[in-house]
Amino acid sequence: MAKHKFNIDQPDLPDKQIDKHKDFKKLIHDYQKATKPLYKTPLYKNKYVFLVILLILLLTYIISEYSG
Repeated sequence: MAKHKFNIDQPDLPDKQIDKHKDFKKLIHDYQKATKPLYKTPLYKNKYVFLVILLILLLTYIISEYSG
C-alpha cells in the first residue's frame, strides 16, 4: 500500500496570492463553456472546429485541382 503524506496544518495563503486567483467572470465563462453541449455551439464560433473544417475544404480543393 502506498504511503501518502498529508499536510493538514498548512499556513494561510497571503491575500496577494488569493486576489491573483479571484476572477469570477472567467470562472463563470469557463463553467458555461464546459456545460454547454458542443452540438448547440455554432461551428464558426468554435475556432478548432472551424480550422479543421477549413483544412478539410482546402485539402479537398487542392486534391480536386491536381487530380483533374
